[in-house]
Amino acid sequence: MKQEDLFSGMENPARTPSSESLPEHALRIRDYVLSELPADLSAMSRQKLTYRGLAEKQGRVLEEAGAGAFPVDDPAVARVTQLDLLFMLGGFLPAGPEAFPQPLVDAIASQCARHPTLDPHMSYELLIDVNCEQWQRHGHMRVFSEGELGRLERDFYLGHHLAEPAVRTAFDQLSSLLSEPAPENLAHNVEEAYRKLEEFRIDMARYGRLTKEAFTSFRRYHMGYEGGPRGASGAFMPSVQLLELVLVPPTEEYEVYLDQSMPYFPVWSRPLIAERRAMSAKGENITQAVLDGRLKLDQQAASTLLGIFDKFTDFRMVHLAVTRKLIPEAFRETDRMTRKDIAAQPGERNILSGDTLGTSGFSVRNVLTNAVHRLLAARQEIEAHHAAAL
Repeated sequence: MKQEDLFSGMENPARTPSSESLPEHALRIRDYVLSELPADLSAMSRQKLTYRGLAEKQGRVLEEAGAGAFPVDDPAVARVTQLDLLFMLGGFLPAGPEAFPQPLVDAIASQCARHPTLDPHMSYELLIDVNCEQWQRHGHMRVFSEGELGRLERDFYLGHHLAEPAVRTAFDQLSSLLSEPAPENLAHNVEEAYRKLEEFRIDMARYGRLTKEAFTSFRRYHMGYEGGPRGASGAFMPSVQLLELVLVPPTEEYEVYLDQSMPYFPVWSRPLIAERRAMSAKGENITQAVLDGRLKLDQQAASTLLGIFDKFTDFRMVHLAVTRKLIPEAFRETDRMTRKDIAAQPGERNILSGDTLGTSGFSVRNVLTNAVHRLLAARQEIEAHHAAAL
């Protein structure tokens, strides 16, 4: 089935891929992942290749690359090689860890021993940030799929990378409202945050054009396994968490999410999220600042702030709708998912429950509806406070 680009117009202009300054072993592994891995996985889906055959072929690639001990001192090169090794390992995830080839596992462990900051599993940072940086610099995007599906998979990764700066800017604008001294023109910061959040919502809504069949075709290579690490889920996009923490205080259930997610956020973002989390818990968030009178907004700015809550909720609702389309088994037929229904929940639900788990390892339904519930509750408090002050 042919489907238009999810993010047409957002990517860099077409160009001839440029060469990379990578050592020979890294180039050999990169070339396999880019040129051969998708075809090998396609052959496996058609029962033309077995897991044993894939392991033997990849073993030869590692042997040719001298993967016993990669002499890589450059952390940037090591991250690219780690991405490629983990793409190779991803091909075995549908079969579970029993199928993992030991030479490949050893090569990944050797990388981590030499560079302790490397993720030993496919992470959001590697899959989205490092992968898309390679696309933007050299025209090389790692995917598991061939042809049309490979293009859609590329767009899925690229869309996250290109959209995140907008929500990060919204966070920066809102966090400045809590600074001392506050910005001279608070209304401008609030309006800029609103504009950027709308831009982010529009970008994320594009995923609604992705078919369930296309999504399922590459999602299986990101699924976790019992006792293993969480997958490289969009749930670990860091700026979305920063935005929530600057808007509302963390609830008990959200604290559980943050505790378990911290090792899966990009390395650069972990101290920032931890700092913002601590500040928010102590009342340094927009909701509390409005309620206790520290943040004073005029009528227009207050209305725009409520609009920010609405736009963030819009994004969460779009995410919920897209996820329900792509992973219908994670929801009950009787689930009612309007804002009114979610607001009427008696509270947040257990994100570690036995419901269908996403690549993040959390209950798909509960982690998404909880996020909407928190925003709606905070918005209601702010709206009531503002009405009382008029």
